[in-house]
Amino acid sequence: MKSTDDQELPKRLSQKEFAKKMRREAYLRAKEYRKTDPRMVAMMEKLKQQRRDAYLKVKERGKAIKAERQKAANEKDSKDRAAKQQDMMAKLVPASSLKPRC
Repeated sequence: MKSTDDQELPKRLSQKEFAKKMRREAYLRAKEYRKTDPRMVAMMEKLKQQRRDAYLKVKERGKAIKAERQKAANEKDSKDRAAKQQDMMAKLVPASSLKPRC
């Protein structure tokens, strides 16, 4: 069994491990500072707003394109329907022009 003295002594880190630990601590401090820095907070809010605006702009453009396509399709359908109706009317003989059978 190990004595309690061995567990209480801090483990000595190698230079590589110590440097890694220092870099990590510096990174965490910088991360925390960026999170609470008013300039960074303002910049992040500005970026969020720009993303929202860009999204809305794309969404509106998509709606306009969709409406334009729908309008063109409706116009084409109505023209096709009118052409079919005229073609059908040309093929049909009006009842008034038929000769009565006797």
